[in-house]
Amino acid sequence: MARMPVEKRRELLLDAAFRVIANAGVDGATTRAISAEADVTLSTFHYVFDSREELLTALVQRGIDSELGVIEAALRAGTAAPTRGATGVVTTLRTALFGYIDALVADPEREQAMISLNQYARQTTGLATLGAEMYRRYYATIARGLESAAAQSDVTWDQATADLAPLVVAATDGITLAYLNTRDRRICERIAEATVTVLADHITSPH
Repeated sequence: MARMPVEKRRELLLDAAFRVIANAGVDGATTRAISAEADVTLSTFHYVFDSREELLTALVQRGIDSELGVIEAALRAGTAAPTRGATGVVTTLRTALFGYIDALVADPEREQAMISLNQYARQTTGLATLGAEMYRRYYATIARGLESAAAQSDVTWDQATADLAPLVVAATDGITLAYLNTRDRRICERIAEATVTVLADHITSPH
């Protein structure tokens, strides 16, 4: 461990903190618990981070980037094989939302940790704006995805994608909470299908 670069130790501790928070919440993410999970000494922790608060701040930022990565991957999968017309957009939306469900089912602990981190950020001086920033970035990412899906299928939306994007985020939030509480994928799929139906009503032809 002595020869491991500082950046590698930092990633090791952040990964460990994410796992601890997923299982025990932010309150359970003590420096001792995180160090034990990472299999490092407390002195190693304090060599990399000045405090627990510094680690959690870094983890909030990292979590936002990770969550956006999941959303962007789902959107890329949805637009991988576009079909012209409304059918193409519907297929893209369904593929993207079901891709999000796949990621959630594969790693529900990640989403549980994100919820805990978001709550922590809202209640912590200096981090309270990060939750709003996270959602602004979600909205912008999905708005771009909706624009891309429409362009590839040669259709338009009947309103700005910035106004439609919050509907998709509300759906992914609902899917996440439903799965974390029930572990029933079928419920998540019904939410996804209902969201696709609502969005399909906003598709128009450019001609």
